[in-house]
Amino acid sequence: MLMGKKDRKIFIIDIDGVICENIPNEEAWRMLDAEPIPGAKETINRWYDEGHYICFFTARTDEHKDVTIEWLRKHGFKYHQIIFNKPRGGNYHYIDDLPVRATRFKGRFTRFIRKLKEIEIFEE
Repeated sequence: MLMGKKDRKIFIIDIDGVICENIPNEEAWRMLDAEPIPGAKETINRWYDEGHYICFFTARTDEHKDVTIEWLRKHGFKYHQIIFNKPRGGNYHYIDDLPVRATRFKGRFTRFIRKLKEIEIFEE
């Protein structure tokens, strides 16, 4: 499906706890056998097939690169890019000069809906 640049989304998706069970870096021996989150592959691969850009952004380190790529291949995930070494902590603020939408994953993939929420912005 061809879409205009304006319609194309760039999905930046965490791995642990979002597309597979949450495996801490300290238990790397479990990463290859992590269970996928139901619906993750189907949703992400559909977005990929629709022409959206899929980037995984993970706190897994460079030493986990091979096992991570193998797990994604083994489970059939389509993607364009993986960024490793996301800072660990959890109170993330993404600052950009372009519009950014953040979606908190709550355990299952469902359709997107529009909802008004309070946000933090820079004072004008």
